[in-house]
Amino acid sequence: MQIDEMLMKALTTYDNNRERSQQKQIGVSQIGGCRKQVWLQIQNAPKTNETLKLPALMGTAIHKMIEEALVKDNAANWGDYWLEEEVEYDGLKGHIDLYIPSVGAVIDWKTTKMKNLSYFPSKQQRTQVQLYAYLLSKNGHEPKTVTLVGIPRDGDERNIKMHTEEYNEAIALEGLGWLREVQAMETAPEPERYAAQFCKFYCSYYGENCGGKGKEKAEITITDNETVGAIEKYLVISEDIKELEAERDGIKAYLEGINGVTPNGNKVQWSEVAGRSSVDEEAVKAVMGEVPKKQGEPTMRLTIK
Repeated sequence: MQIDEMLMKALTTYDNNRERSQQKQIGVSQIGGCRKQVWLQIQNAPKTNETLKLPALMGTAIHKMIEEALVKDNAANWGDYWLEEEVEYDGLKGHIDLYIPSVGAVIDWKTTKMKNLSYFPSKQQRTQVQLYAYLLSKNGHEPKTVTLVGIPRDGDERNIKMHTEEYNEAIALEGLGWLREVQAMETAPEPERYAAQFCKFYCSYYGENCGGKGKEKAEITITDNETVGAIEKYLVISEDIKELEAERDGIKAYLEGINGVTPNGNKVQWSEVAGRSSVDEEAVKAVMGEVPKKQGEPTMRLTIK
């Protein structure tokens, strides 16, 4: 056996024996993801795909190290720190990374990549941590804030990103509604992830159960490895752009009405911009009876899905 094979076999066996890995019911971390993936799990569909495991294993290792470090560092006041606490309510189970009862703080560690920090936290991540707080509240506790800590596997401590917001039951209930909607479906929903960039690597149901989004085949099968790689990269970048544009729009809304200069010299200024002038087609039509139009040169549009 090769060393790399031996390593992955040992790590996979270790992870498979963990209680959380053996959990059968839908977990909080799955809510807001791919509806079809969750639906297939609810239906006890057979797993047909061997997924990549190293990113998740690295995340598990980091979580374990954080847990051990916090226990050692806070031994004197340990009663005020809960680590890896399991909570359940109305059929939904979650494992909370850290809860500090005295201040009602719910903390969730998220291991990720540097490129993903630009739009951290995602809506799904915010919903997840709010659901943890919701489960705590239904078990007699009083959560006040939720915090997501993004830890890049390919970065350093300068790149750790933190997001804190007040506990909002409405966000949690929206996530719970998402799950109830999927549970009520009698037929499988459409897949929401692209096979090329996610399903075939990270979904256990990829294959006979589901081909992922964009499974439709073109008339000509593309087999050149470089071309296939370029297509897959295009899809990944396109999805990243959508996320970044959504994040930018959110930041723009947050900055509305704010003017000034930051300590780093970044100038923030809102100013009125004149609207774009255009031909009043109705007025021209009223005078001339018709609006003359000129057909432009055709262009090519690329569609990859």
